[in-house]
Amino acid sequence: MRRSYPVWFRLGRVREITLNRTFAFWLRALQIAVITFATHAMSPTPCPAAQAAAEEVEVDPSLIREIQFMLLRLGMDPGPIDGIVGPMTIKAFLTFVERSGMPVQPLVNGGRIPGSLLARLRTEASRVILGGEAKPDAATAAPAAATPPPAPAPPAQPTDRFADCSYQPEDFHIGNTQYTPDKYLREGFDGSTARAVAMLKDRLNEARQIASSIGGAALAEVQRQARVLDYFTCRLKIEEASATKK
Repeated sequence: MRRSYPVWFRLGRVREITLNRTFAFWLRALQIAVITFATHAMSPTPCPAAQAAAEEVEVDPSLIREIQFMLLRLGMDPGPIDGIVGPMTIKAFLTFVERSGMPVQPLVNGGRIPGSLLARLRTEASRVILGGEAKPDAATAAPAAATPPPAPAPPAQPTDRFADCSYQPEDFHIGNTQYTPDKYLREGFDGSTARAVAMLKDRLNEARQIASSIGGAALAEVQRQARVLDYFTCRLKIEEASATKK
């Protein structure tokens, strides 16, 4: 004989079953949400800096001038800071790439270079600019020579007609090479003082623009170029005055 339960008991049982099912449903939903959140949290999300480093950057004259400036600060002579990829710029750039242990990349006007390589160059140059001048590598530094015996007194040298034009020798120390003003003029400007003054004015303007974007730490390079320009401007005035007298 089937047992009969009171109405209130049957209603309570139905309510209990309904609550259990509702609880089980929300518990399952919570488990799914937790699993979904954990999956998204553990999946690798690309870092914006890493994405920027992985992208390639177009090589335009403005970027080339920046690269030349940074190579110069690292002690690798890129030649004129003119925004043109010349032989000296290519040599200095490849030297930096090889020393950095990164894959060799060509530097071409209108080409592209990896963003990671440019970031590495900017980091190294910033460290040097903030910490001082780059020092020559020990491997490339000339070994100390033995003290030679005293040399006989050299013959008297002709009077320097540019003696009134003062300069600082360290201003002509570029990369690992110490130039004299005459050697700098011959190798950089084919011996023409007028050409040197014109080109140095352009370089000084470019250096000021670069310094404004890099920061105040690059001001020393601007000041150096300004002193070199003043020296050759003084020489040019003397040369023009001599030519007028003739």
